[in-house]
Amino acid sequence: MTVETEAPPIPADLMAIAANADAELAGQALIPGQQPEAAPDRGAELAGMLSLAVAMAEPALPFLPTAYTPEVCQRIGTAFAAVAEKYGWNLSFTDSPELALAVVSVPPTVTAVALGRKYFAEKAAEAERQARASASSSSQQPQQQMSQADAWNDPGPRPHAGTRVMPGA
Repeated sequence: MTVETEAPPIPADLMAIAANADAELAGQALIPGQQPEAAPDRGAELAGMLSLAVAMAEPALPFLPTAYTPEVCQRIGTAFAAVAEKYGWNLSFTDSPELALAVVSVPPTVTAVALGRKYFAEKAAEAERQARASASSSSQQPQQQMSQADAWNDPGPRPHAGTRVMPGA
């Protein structure tokens, strides 16, 4: 017959030594009595990145905040982090300077492209309106006497148009 006894509590100083040894193995040395840092909340980090991307892309894509509310971004970030943990995906990319560069440079570039397309479309429409206005104003002006050179190049009707000249006739 075995009697189960409860193990005596581990003294705090031994716990600190064990935590320091664990931290040293992980590459983080701790001062005695200091608690190791909590693991980063990757779900919250991913949600924050998605929210930031939505806010930065909003000028070019104004419908995004309606679809990607902060609550939706949080759920997506949490779900993505859980899947990444399950499959062992490395989420340390969130700490990379390359990703930070992409996050700050890509959305304004997309916005600039969208605004540039709109600008050039408006310029083309304005040029077309001006061309129509000048064409309608020139057609309403009275016909002026054509010079002989202009008459020669004028594609207007000619008295001989449509008639064939037959040889020997």
